[in-house]
Amino acid sequence: MPRKASRTASRPSVVPVQRWFQFLESQSAQDIALPVSVLFALLVRWCIGLHGYSGQGTPPLYGDYEAQRHWMEITTHLPVSQWYSYDLQYWGLDYPPLTAFQSWLCGAVATYIDPSWIALDASRGLESHTSKQFMRATAIALEFIIYVPAIVLFFRSQHTKMSWVARQVSIFSVLLQPCLILIDHGHFQYNSVMLGFLVWTVYFAAQESYILMAVSFCCSFMFKQMGLYYAPAVFAFLLAQCFRRKHGTVLFVKLGVAVVATVGVMLGPWITSVDQLQQILVRVFPVARGLYEDKVANVWCAVNVAVKLRSLFDAQSLVRLSTCATALAFIPSCIHLFYTIRRQTRTMQPTAIRVFKYCLVNTSLAFFLFSFQVHEKSILVPLAPALLLIDEEEWAVNWFVQVALFSLYPLLYVDGLQIPYWVMAVLWAFLRSCPACPAHTPTPKCVMVLQWTSMLVMLALHTAHAFVPPPSSLPDIYVVLNVVYCCAMFVAFLAYFNYRQFTCLQVQPTLKQKKD
Repeated sequence: MPRKASRTASRPSVVPVQRWFQFLESQSAQDIALPVSVLFALLVRWCIGLHGYSGQGTPPLYGDYEAQRHWMEITTHLPVSQWYSYDLQYWGLDYPPLTAFQSWLCGAVATYIDPSWIALDASRGLESHTSKQFMRATAIALEFIIYVPAIVLFFRSQHTKMSWVARQVSIFSVLLQPCLILIDHGHFQYNSVMLGFLVWTVYFAAQESYILMAVSFCCSFMFKQMGLYYAPAVFAFLLAQCFRRKHGTVLFVKLGVAVVATVGVMLGPWITSVDQLQQILVRVFPVARGLYEDKVANVWCAVNVAVKLRSLFDAQSLVRLSTCATALAFIPSCIHLFYTIRRQTRTMQPTAIRVFKYCLVNTSLAFFLFSFQVHEKSILVPLAPALLLIDEEEWAVNWFVQVALFSLYPLLYVDGLQIPYWVMAVLWAFLRSCPACPAHTPTPKCVMVLQWTSMLVMLALHTAHAFVPPPSSLPDIYVVLNVVYCCAMFVAFLAYFNYRQFTCLQVQPTLKQKKD
């Protein structure tokens, strides 16, 4: 039965996505809102999947799509002892064991449908229409099993003081976030699994289910090692909980057992062989690959434009430099989180969770900007917890998504995904009225000016890339400009989110209450 519209309806909004849900509320059609949002998100993902992907038609190695398909091939046909050592020159497995198990599961389904899709060695470079449909379907299925339910539950439970419209807007906006859609369903990866476990981690933290929180976080970094970007924040949060509780030692022991058991189960097939465990470690943390790959919008790649760090320092020195820089960038945020949780009272629980979300953004963004061996796709890691702040930091998150999407353009351009890129960029701008103009609180004029300036810079670089050929002496000039600009913006976002974390205890957010 449809629910009655609330007596105090939400005020008219200039943001299109809010107007849609206000209309449903006015028609007492709230029950169809979530199904429509989920089905629309599904449709968008499937449409993006109709376009190209990483390495399409580019032998001999192809790209990330072939890597994911090949891992299904080797995990299905080879014993576990060979998963991390088989033909490493052709997309050797280099993600943690949970990714290997996911590849095995998808490979088992593929074998049942059509074994030729993952025939050992013989299927290399396979690009048949049916196999591509299957691969796209696995990415969607895993996202809707792990990531989507976590998003829905998080916003439904954490934001109980928000209006129905505000909750639906948050869910719809996060599900339509363009960066994750274009990377997972265009370029092709399974980042939504790792990020889904991160959202479950925050959800369990808000529910004070700390054992489940630890287990879900272990699943995140055991699926992709980039999940460790969140480790300092999660560690500070859980350690503070142990200190503030009367029986904190018991909780500490339970958390330790949960972590060891979860990681131990996932490493179980290799646990008896030190050599195999070392091989997994070498594959998962490839120090030999260098400070960064390709052109990524982090500090080291941007600095390299003027100072050739890899020529001045050896690999070990760069590892130490990046480690120290990363630690200096995230430690203040984690210390603040730790002492906030230690002083926490029952009434402060929502504020503590808010500080935790800020800390997740700050630590992961610090890792993206300063850590060793970063990929351009890793911007998805800080973007995920930032989206959980989409109500408190409306204009900042909208802007962050815009810049993150722009930073991915060189990668998406190589994949031939220019049309999906522009469609998703325009869709996000339209739905969120970017530059943001929230209805419940005016955006500062200086922010509006900076946002418009930022958009004009990105449009100018796009226009130049499309119509002005680069000089022969600087063939990568537009990619380099993209890196420098986005890196500067990400550093600014890191400073801003740190400022917001340290001041959020003094200035409470303007929540969109039911009394709106």
